[in-house]
Amino acid sequence: MTTQWFSAWKQPSGALGERLRPGRDAHVWRIPLARVLAPGSAEVYGLLGALSEDELRRAAAITVDEERARFLASHVALRDILASYTGTAPSALRFTRDGDRPALAGETGIEFSLSRSGALALVAVTAGVRVGVDVEEVREVDHDGLAARTLRPEEAAAVREPLTFFRYWTCKEAYLKVDGTGLAGLPGPSFTLTGGDVVFDGRPEWTITELDAGAGHAAALAVPARPVTVRAFDWLPGRRRAAGEHRKGGVK
Repeated sequence: MTTQWFSAWKQPSGALGERLRPGRDAHVWRIPLARVLAPGSAEVYGLLGALSEDELRRAAAITVDEERARFLASHVALRDILASYTGTAPSALRFTRDGDRPALAGETGIEFSLSRSGALALVAVTAGVRVGVDVEEVREVDHDGLAARTLRPEEAAAVREPLTFFRYWTCKEAYLKVDGTGLAGLPGPSFTLTGGDVVFDGRPEWTITELDAGAGHAAALAVPARPVTVRAFDWLPGRRRAAGEHRKGGVK
């Protein structure tokens, strides 16, 4: 399946201010982390001031400079994206925990999921229903050993190379983010990969779909509702905003 990523600013079908139908829509944002904090992006560097003390403390604990920059970039983008749905300034957003899941504090009606791997991050946003997203940079790993330890036997038997393993892994991880059990929930339910909507044994009310996040990556989205319309957008750093532009798009 090829996912068509739209520029958020061209808004071919609406984007930031578009209303999310509860349990029926999911928006996925692709974030090129290397571009977010690129030299000369003064506006985005200014958004670093929106990060909380906890986010800055977590970033400071990362000893590898590149990974620290990617963490900061993903959280800058996350706050900017969520601000566009809630009508709240990025710096005013507060986060809490819903079990093992990060969540927005307050009655926003907005659910989100963040995942990053390598130089890419994805943010998924829904209204009134949980969402999970996962992206993985496809890399050389012991795919046979990992598959045997983390997948169901029939899934592990289908793994022939790292790409197939990571396709299964992202589906599992996206599901577990919604389920809230974390990696302790592996191997989870049985999945059949199709290149689009995943066949999810015994859970017809779920939508799990593979996303084409670009060459060298595997990605998947999970929502405990069906049918769900998925729209994909590229988050572009460096766009100047007028004061007060963060306004509530609303939730029907």
